[in-house]
Amino acid sequence: MSTARFDRLITQSTNGALRLADGHTISVIAAGADAVDVYLWPGLPAPDASGWEDEDPAEVFLTGGNMDGRYCCNVPVQAVRDLIEQHVGEAAAADDEVITAPLAQLRATGVRCLNRQDSAGRYVRVPLADGTEITVSGTAADRDGTRGAEVSIHHLVRDHASWQASRIDRNGRSVHVYDSYGQRRPYEEDTAGLVAAVLTQVQQCGGSAPERGVGETAEQLARAALAEQGITAHRDDDAGNTWLVIGGDQTSPDFPDMLAEPYAVLYLGSYGNDEEITVDRAPAPGDEWTVLAGDGTGAERELTTRPADQLADCVQAVTAWLATLQGTPSGTE
Repeated sequence: MSTARFDRLITQSTNGALRLADGHTISVIAAGADAVDVYLWPGLPAPDASGWEDEDPAEVFLTGGNMDGRYCCNVPVQAVRDLIEQHVGEAAAADDEVITAPLAQLRATGVRCLNRQDSAGRYVRVPLADGTEITVSGTAADRDGTRGAEVSIHHLVRDHASWQASRIDRNGRSVHVYDSYGQRRPYEEDTAGLVAAVLTQVQQCGGSAPERGVGETAEQLARAALAEQGITAHRDDDAGNTWLVIGGDQTSPDFPDMLAEPYAVLYLGSYGNDEEITVDRAPAPGDEWTVLAGDGTGAERELTTRPADQLADCVQAVTAWLATLQGTPSGTE
């Protein structure tokens, strides 16, 4: 089985990514004649064999921990060759379509990739757990004075010019996460850079969306959690924001009069470049639940703010607030 690229890295004492025949990837770092440091890309476990015991979590953070891989130090060169052979050798890509390698690498890590075609061309779509998505396309090299296809994933590796990947937010806005156009990077190096950028985004956005969809919305999750405590909530919205309102009088099925009676508000917030108050999508890493309490005179106060995975604490805060109201003879806060 071929280990030609690995052998070349050792001989030249250079770093580089190696794509294995079954789709997995390793990066060889600090190459030496006898031992190397190896970064195992997501989806590839460290072998249960001699030579792989020395693992450095700090180095993972510095070299690619945002991809959620593993960094092994001082691995004997022969142990790396054994690993490559266990995964059917190095991948041979010369006559492959350019998309074959990144698809194999991403799918080997568990990322769901969909082929798509529209008026703009052919590309790969990667739906993410937070409701956003990444699109991947490539450009072919100019041939015979003719410009290569601007959006292409099916030309051959020998015609490869560059990769582009963009993240599309929930409002349809696009931002580049990788673009090597005009850089003239070798295919293997360029593809490793593309896949690393996509995996970083996948990690930051809570993972790849499952086939059934991105999961229950914040409204569905909150309503179900509140209902378990016998609490009814009402949806409200304004200027593109959405939230749930919980009336202080839970015996009434009506939407509470927020200018005359106590109420609580529950919503999911995102506070990056675009502040968002919503219950219309699934929670994502970095989001926060917020519970506010109003006294019916226009004044509000914060009861709690919790990370996206701690909805139960917010429901507990609402439950405690309702109990306080029930214990107040006037029925006000």
